[in-house]
Amino acid sequence: MERYVLTVTLNAAVDVAYTVPGFSPGGIHVAAAVRRVAGGKGNNVARVLARLGVRVAATGFAGGAAGRFIQDELRRAGVVPEYVEVAGESRTCYAFTDPETGVVTELRERGPELGPEDVARFKARYDRLLAGAELVTISGSVPPGVEPEIYRYLIERARSCQVRVVLDSSGQPLREALVARPYVVKPNRAELAGWAGRPLETEADVLEAARRMRTAGPEWVLVSLGADGALLVGPDGAGAWRAVPPQVAALNPVGSGDSAVAGLACGLVRGLGPEELLRQAVACGTANARTAGVADVDPAEVERLARRVRVEPV
Repeated sequence: MERYVLTVTLNAAVDVAYTVPGFSPGGIHVAAAVRRVAGGKGNNVARVLARLGVRVAATGFAGGAAGRFIQDELRRAGVVPEYVEVAGESRTCYAFTDPETGVVTELRERGPELGPEDVARFKARYDRLLAGAELVTISGSVPPGVEPEIYRYLIERARSCQVRVVLDSSGQPLREALVARPYVVKPNRAELAGWAGRPLETEADVLEAARRMRTAGPEWVLVSLGADGALLVGPDGAGAWRAVPPQVAALNPVGSGDSAVAGLACGLVRGLGPEELLRQAVACGTANARTAGVADVDPAEVERLARRVRVEPV
């Protein structure tokens, strides 16, 4: 049986993106465009992986009409949904983008309250899915009712099956998960600063914090820096690299970090080396920013952009 990448999105969502010229609080606005997609960070990763030609299954919790929408949309995107269905309604998250300023305002629901029996059913599903996985990505927040140690448990289970894990989270779930030694952790600058407990104003600050995070457990740390690109820090002796993307006109940056995770995961399963992994991740994030959609990259555009990403040792 062909193996797959397994994406984990415990707090999946219906993501609704509004394009609203001149958006401001307190006013009445008419949206120029509305898009609804199966969201949550891991589902964004899954959609991009499918666009890149990678076989992918997605798991997590799904509830109510929103949960059915999420699973149906994933199927349409070429992703195999393996969600545990729960009572309550999966959350809906809203993003309002003003195309005149580029400012994005987000509103996120918390998600349904889950119980121990829901978590037990998910763990059983996850163990079954690990048998066919060659890589796991774990992304986003932990839903209400689920212990913050859950990511640590999932990474430990994957490691016991010799399956590498890419983690994209923040706060206490991130701190707990580092102990389990994920293969790659992908914070953005703000998430890394939150973990480090101080502002990271310069590249030297970011690099020092990333190296310190790497010693806390993961083998590799990839720090996404938005339009400034990314930094990749490897094990002792492996070195570190910066990637500088080409200057592009960004239409919608939402989902660019998730697209970068997908590019990284794609590169890992295809056996790319560190510099090419970083190039692929940054090209995917940049390609996403050039589209009006969320995690809807064009593989040909990724390939074109990758040739223009500058990667150099730090």
